[in-house]
Amino acid sequence: MVLGLLLLGASSTVRADTVVISSFSFGNLTFTPASGTAQFTPTAASARARPQNSLGESQDLISNTFPVAQSTASVTFASATATGNATNSTVNATTSVNLGDCTCNAASFGQATFTGTLVITGGTGNVDVTISFVPSAMGQVMTDQFGVFAEASVTYQVLLNGVAIFSQDELLRGVTGPNQSGGFELIAHQVSKTFSLQFGAVNTFEVRFNSTSIAANQVPEPASVVLLISGLGFMAGVLKKRRRF
Repeated sequence: MVLGLLLLGASSTVRADTVVISSFSFGNLTFTPASGTAQFTPTAASARARPQNSLGESQDLISNTFPVAQSTASVTFASATATGNATNSTVNATTSVNLGDCTCNAASFGQATFTGTLVITGGTGNVDVTISFVPSAMGQVMTDQFGVFAEASVTYQVLLNGVAIFSQDELLRGVTGPNQSGGFELIAHQVSKTFSLQFGAVNTFEVRFNSTSIAANQVPEPASVVLLISGLGFMAGVLKKRRRF
C-alpha cells in the first residue's frame, strides 16, 4: 500500500514540464518636433521564427512581406511567432519551449524589425524632436524534477541614422537544476528622448527585437529507475515489519 502511494506520487510528479516563455511588444511610436511637422514613411518590415530541438527537428521561417511581415513556426517542444508591422510601427514576438519527461533540449528564437524614414518639414536649421514609444516584455522559466537548465531572454534596439538611441541589452532570466522557477517583467511604460534634427533632412529609423527561449531536461537511466523502485519496495517491507511489533 505504501509502495503504491509512493509510486503514485512519483508518477504524478513526472507529468510536470520544464517551461520557458519569452515575449516582447513595441508600440505607440510618436515623433514630436518643437516646431514644424514630422513625416514618417515606413520602408520595410521583417519577421523570423526559428525553433529547433535535440530530435533534429528545426524550422527557420523568414518573412519580408511589406508592410506587415509575420512568421510562425513550431517543432516538437518549441514554437515561435514574430510580427513586424511598418504600417502602425509595432513589433512583437513570443517564443516558448515545453519539455516533458524526456532527455531532450529545445530552443526557440523570434526576431522582428521595421524601418522607415523621418523628415521634419516647416522650417530651417535644426529642431528638437522628441521620440517616444511604449515597450513591454515578459519572461518566465520553470524546471521540473528532470530540469537541467532553462533560460528566457529579450533584447531590443532603436536606431536613428544607424546609431542606437534606445536599447535594452538583455532582459535575462536563467535557472539551473530541477524544480526551479523565476522570471522578469518589463511593464508597459513610455520611453522618450529628445534629439536635434535638421529640417528637410532624410533620417533613417529602425527597430530591432530578439526573443529567445532555451531549456534542457535529463531523465535518469532505466537502471536508476529500477534501483529507485527496489529501494521503495525495501522501505515498504521495513514499514510492514514494524507494524507487526
